[in-house]
Amino acid sequence: MILVAHCFEIVTRPGSPLAYALVPLRLNWSGVDLFFVLSGFLIGGILLDARESSNYFRVFYARRFFRIVPIYAVLLLSVAFAMHLSDAGIIGKKEIFSGRLSWLYFAFFLQNIGMALHNVWGTFPLGVTWSLAVEEQFYLTLPLAIRFLGRRALVRFILFAIVCAPLLRTFFFHRSPSDLFTWYTLMPSRADSLLLGVLGAVALREPRWRAWLLGKRRLTGAIAILLLGAAYLGWRAPSQYSPLMVTVGFSWLALTYLAILLYALLYRDSLLSHCLRRSWLRGLGAIAYGAYLFHEFFLAMIFGRTPWVRSWHDVGLSVIALVLTISFCRLSWVYFEKPLVRIGHRTSYEFISTEPAETAPPVPASEG
Repeated sequence: MILVAHCFEIVTRPGSPLAYALVPLRLNWSGVDLFFVLSGFLIGGILLDARESSNYFRVFYARRFFRIVPIYAVLLLSVAFAMHLSDAGIIGKKEIFSGRLSWLYFAFFLQNIGMALHNVWGTFPLGVTWSLAVEEQFYLTLPLAIRFLGRRALVRFILFAIVCAPLLRTFFFHRSPSDLFTWYTLMPSRADSLLLGVLGAVALREPRWRAWLLGKRRLTGAIAILLLGAAYLGWRAPSQYSPLMVTVGFSWLALTYLAILLYALLYRDSLLSHCLRRSWLRGLGAIAYGAYLFHEFFLAMIFGRTPWVRSWHDVGLSVIALVLTISFCRLSWVYFEKPLVRIGHRTSYEFISTEPAETAPPVPASEG
């Protein structure tokens, strides 16, 4: 969804046949909200299953490091090199390197905060990394909550944060509607999508909740209602900058994605579940992180400007950028990322057995 939204962002005349034809793609940008829900669900599930392990924090952060940091470092080095060539006049593309942020923000995954402070994206090729910063900040808080809160307290905390996120967005938006970074890129403002995913992970591990979701196919009716609401948002408030979307729209879309995810997992015989297990989709899933990081870098290098699609020539450039992105990320996954992920998984979660250990025969007092 994000690749289509960014690679084929077509400039159309309002009311034209082409504009109407593109209506189904209006919410493609919300792929990032789906990403947050998936991330919360997957990471939350891992942490819930490992919460009693003796090396809980060490294993979690070691695995996250090897999955996230190396390919991210490659992106930063690539952009820095391209910036150097641009500043030296060897290549053009000065437009795409405007609005720079200090590299310290990117080094410590604080670029979303830097964006909010300076009201810039931090150059076009690195703008997408705001969501990575949100993820990393989420990784600092969620493991603590899952480790030290009981199940009921954890659910209360999750529900409280889910409610607070749209309220926080509403506050920031009405205080300064033009400052999109405070309500769009800061982690607390997007916590509802992430924590709805965690709530889904809790629900699947709670027998009563799981049974309730399976009963009478309740999810089918819920998805129908949620999709109708999403269609309304796509009609009345398709932009991520519209008041309705900022306040409750993000939460509604995240809840829709969660319901679809739970349906696919609970009803494995459904058409939806079969479609989502297609091999080509799973292949894209394996390289999704790298593709997300690098797609705007390749777009920037090929277009040399903001990649709006205004002609068939631009469509061709976008196709080339997309093919290069997928090809590069496939090679990166096979020969660079996957071997590093295996290194991270050399350490496993360890659990102290609660069963009484076998004891040796008592030692006579005289030998003690």
